[in-house]
Amino acid sequence: MEQPRYALVAAEGARVVAFCADVTGLYAEPAAPPRVVYELRGCEPRGDLARAVAEAVVEGAAPFGALRVRTVDGELRSFDGVRVRGARGDVVTIEANGIPLFAGVGGDAVPCGNVVRVSPPEPEERTHSEVTFTGCSPRGALRDALAAGAEEFGPVRYQVLWRTGGVRHYGETVRVTGWGRSATHHSLVDISVAVPRAGLIPPGRRAVWDVFDGPGMPAEPGIWRRFTGAAREEWRNQAEGRSYDLPEPAPGATYEIDGRDVTDLDGFVCAVTEAVHGPGRAFPFSDPRALGAEFSGRTLVWRHADIARACLGVTPLLGPSRPATFQELVDGLRAGGTRVVLA
Repeated sequence: MEQPRYALVAAEGARVVAFCADVTGLYAEPAAPPRVVYELRGCEPRGDLARAVAEAVVEGAAPFGALRVRTVDGELRSFDGVRVRGARGDVVTIEANGIPLFAGVGGDAVPCGNVVRVSPPEPEERTHSEVTFTGCSPRGALRDALAAGAEEFGPVRYQVLWRTGGVRHYGETVRVTGWGRSATHHSLVDISVAVPRAGLIPPGRRAVWDVFDGPGMPAEPGIWRRFTGAAREEWRNQAEGRSYDLPEPAPGATYEIDGRDVTDLDGFVCAVTEAVHGPGRAFPFSDPRALGAEFSGRTLVWRHADIARACLGVTPLLGPSRPATFQELVDGLRAGGTRVVLA
């Protein structure tokens, strides 16, 4: 078969059970994860959670954000998008995005006896989409199952492959829903799986991957400008992975960036790295003072800085981390030793 672009891996044993040429239905805007209600039983609210419980008792609910819970067996569970709905005795009721992540053991968490899901699961037809991997060459256990005429196969994980064969994306565990002779690839099979709609891959991310999926670096400057939001963040992630051991900027040099598309911190990092090191590069840090130290003794001329001034404002987040504002970015650059000229 042609160079495979996807692999299916058995959930148990982690062995590849099929290489596939293409896929349909995987690239689409992901749906928001379903909201699930949990009871934290035998819970000892403290700090921010205690304040949220008190607010929920008065207001009916209270936003909280991320929450880590440690149960009596020592397991650590991490909830996202939490909203506290109330409490009775030592039971705290919360609503969160999907199922919690298990993170081994840890001490920085709210101690509770147990975590119980109380809202019924959504039917699969509302939470999952059918995705079909086409032109698949079965191997190992899946090949044996097909030869034996089996009607089902255990859960698998999918992998998106680079043209070089390396893995560029690990998908989650999915359920195989069917297989049959491929309609587009002679002597191969198509395999359908049920993928959570929250786990679909945004088309913008695939477009970024396609730019980097080849020999060498992207040669055209400014490609990152085509992307916004999560796709631009993915561009920076890919560029960071190709930016180790960058040479030190020339002493006393002046660099100029075009700020017309610098609408977020990722855009600034992409623009300033490209100005120094060329297309497809990005510094693996964004702290303003660290960036300033990187250019210490140099001059940075920032054209169209008014765009960033309007866009890089304070983002209201529940957690302590947030992107730097425009003024914090400029002040940090200067504090690090960079001469900044706003034009």
